[in-house]
Amino acid sequence: MSSLNLNNIYVGDNGRVQLSGGSSNIDFVDTVDKMIAARRIPADNLQKRIEANDEKIAALKELQTLVGTLKDSMANLYGATSFDNSKNIFEAKQIFASSNGSEAGTLMGVTATNAAATGSYKFEIVDVASKHKLSSDTQAVAASADITGVTGTGSFTITGGAGNSTITVSAGDTLQDIRDKINNVKDSTGVQASVVKVSDTESTIIFTSTEEGVDNRMSFSDDTGSVLQSLGVLTDATTINATNVIDDGNDANIMLDGISVTRGSNEFSDLIDGLTISLYDSEPGTEITIEIEQDLNQAKTAILDFVDAYNAVQTFINEKTFVDPTTGEASEDAILLGNTSVKSIESALQQIAGSFANGVTDRAGEDDYSVLAEIGLDFVAYGSNEDPLVKKTIQIDEAALNAALLNEPDEVMELFLFRGKSDNSDVTVTGFNSSTNAATYDFTINASAGSITSVTYDITVDGVTTTGKNAVVSGNSIRTADGLRLFYGGDATANDTASVTTSVGIGAQFYFELDSILDEENGTLTQAISDLETQNTSYDEKVERIDDRLSRQREVLMDQFIAMESALARMKNIQSSLDELMAAGKDSS
Repeated sequence: MSSLNLNNIYVGDNGRVQLSGGSSNIDFVDTVDKMIAARRIPADNLQKRIEANDEKIAALKELQTLVGTLKDSMANLYGATSFDNSKNIFEAKQIFASSNGSEAGTLMGVTATNAAATGSYKFEIVDVASKHKLSSDTQAVAASADITGVTGTGSFTITGGAGNSTITVSAGDTLQDIRDKINNVKDSTGVQASVVKVSDTESTIIFTSTEEGVDNRMSFSDDTGSVLQSLGVLTDATTINATNVIDDGNDANIMLDGISVTRGSNEFSDLIDGLTISLYDSEPGTEITIEIEQDLNQAKTAILDFVDAYNAVQTFINEKTFVDPTTGEASEDAILLGNTSVKSIESALQQIAGSFANGVTDRAGEDDYSVLAEIGLDFVAYGSNEDPLVKKTIQIDEAALNAALLNEPDEVMELFLFRGKSDNSDVTVTGFNSSTNAATYDFTINASAGSITSVTYDITVDGVTTTGKNAVVSGNSIRTADGLRLFYGGDATANDTASVTTSVGIGAQFYFELDSILDEENGTLTQAISDLETQNTSYDEKVERIDDRLSRQREVLMDQFIAMESALARMKNIQSSLDELMAAGKDSS
């Protein structure tokens, strides 16, 4: 019994069923498949390129993320300008508090922003601010009971720090009803009320200012009827019953370095620039010493984070471009080997890490920090480590970094940051960009009648001076051709001058290079990924065209083989008929 090979059955696009090789004994389905496969080799090669590009795209996107992390690590290390120094990590402050009495933290709290100046202050808390508070007489009724029999009806005006409002007491009202009416308008008056259950048959109502201080003290007046007088809040139509005052609502009073200061709140945010002081309790005679110092640990942490992020980028590049120095063969992971974009990124970052801060020469007779190696950040020495992934990374001499931050924190700051210094207190640097030079700018500010009319300047870069340049002026804002932005705070009633000196630290150089690499339209990595994606789109289209063409060719070849099978079948039928006739002729003879 013979078996049927289903692989030899072919069903064409037109629905015809054909047994492959039924007459010729040739498996033409397999033959055509092999012919098409041979003709599809160009498409196979294109698909391999697509797969390789997909791996490169994934690697480039991972590199893009690592470069983004590196840029983020520079956010506080490149010198972004702000009036309160909030973007300058080197201006971060830490606070030390001590007391000759109760623990300082139980008496006051202090927070400092970067705008705070370093220094020492002595405090004595004479009095803390309090809320004005008073109560009614205890009423011989439950809180929810009708009190009109005791108080009568009528209206009264309540006044607080926010304003005043009239409250009307109607027949059947309870203490809870009066409380609710007062609280409904507390935003308009600055007064709130609560009801205290003294016993099952006794209650009282308490009035409290919503804010502390003398300016927020409450006052009352019975307008019609005598509701508040009946409650014992007032002794006459307008006089508060002193015996029911719980708290007078005083201002805070402190002694700062021997100077008496009062405020209507326990929050002092306007006393010293950059400091917010919260009073918790008073203790006359106790002296609290507050020391404000630079928080160099934050600067160190930022520098360490930068090194970690830089090394993550370099290690990834090392891995994706590794070639065995012994065999000269690329590793399986070296999918970015030969990628010009990756090579240019690596070269740019290496160059900045090993280059000089520009314009950092302001200490007379002393050498300023100008390279990272001077503060303990240096490249791993060539051949000093067997791990090829750490090649070209940065290693840290922590002792040298600590010494630099401790002894010369301002010089470490200038090594990293863009800095602008003006000899005119009315001229402040407010911004810069990647084109801004390390230079000296000598400005002439032409002004009259309270307005700046024009600004000209000379600029000296690397000892070469260009004179007579015009700045762009918009109100009190000034912008130079190379992107330096300034604010003029003078009265602008007469001409003025200013000399501004700028330096461009390594952190600023890094930040703008990374910004360029990551630019969403023209960045190096953006373009590299886009080019590969464009290639893949083109390859996909070519593969689709090849497959469409081969599909048509396959049908033609199948039709040709089927025609051949049909012709062979007819020939076999004719031969069989001839054989039968010849056999019949022999039999008749």
